[in-house]
Amino acid sequence: MLDMQRALDLKALAATCPLTAGDYITARYALPVTDGAVQLELVAPQGNGHVDAVDKDVFLFVLNGQFSINGTSMFEGQGSKVNAGTTFEWSATPGTRLFAMGVTETEKGEPGVVAIDTAAVMSPSNPPPAEYLIGPTPECQSAPAWRSCNGQFYGGTWSATPYFRKKIPYVHDEFMYLLDGCVSFVNAAGEKQTFKAGDAFLICRGASCSWESLGVVKKIYGIFRPVEL
Repeated sequence: MLDMQRALDLKALAATCPLTAGDYITARYALPVTDGAVQLELVAPQGNGHVDAVDKDVFLFVLNGQFSINGTSMFEGQGSKVNAGTTFEWSATPGTRLFAMGVTETEKGEPGVVAIDTAAVMSPSNPPPAEYLIGPTPECQSAPAWRSCNGQFYGGTWSATPYFRKKIPYVHDEFMYLLDGCVSFVNAAGEKQTFKAGDAFLICRGASCSWESLGVVKKIYGIFRPVEL
């Protein structure tokens, strides 16, 4: 049984979980979620096929292999959001593994695919709250790629200078793929996990962990943060 109180190494999980390659729609391994507001899945597509439009915005990230949507290819380390209402043809090379994060979109928008550009120009963004930090406040930058589902679902790239953040409970589900740098987390059980450039991982709502980065970190992120009722 997966321990959702720790960061999940998605590449390692995709290599060991009961997941058989096949159709994009059905070759899936569902991760436990806090509620039905978000779907978190590993996908093992192989071959090609057709997908009818659905009412979800879906962030897809290529963990291994190559995945194409309507003839546009994504390679390992690349991600895109497929907008709700988008019909598409897909193809995948053998051994392809994807991470999928889906959230229902209640407002009708334009069909299409929004790619995360890792070379996008970044602008200054807010650092973590001062009360969470031990030591200097980092300089942060970001390049948002999208924000949808009433502002609850968003993704892009982000970077920060080194910092140490206290252990806090996550109120959002966050996918991260490190483009540069290294970061260590210590969870509520005292377990330390360290990830480096090229690693993809997931921290879910309810998990509690610290953050420590000794150098500049840059990442791709995909976040679902439900609106508080």
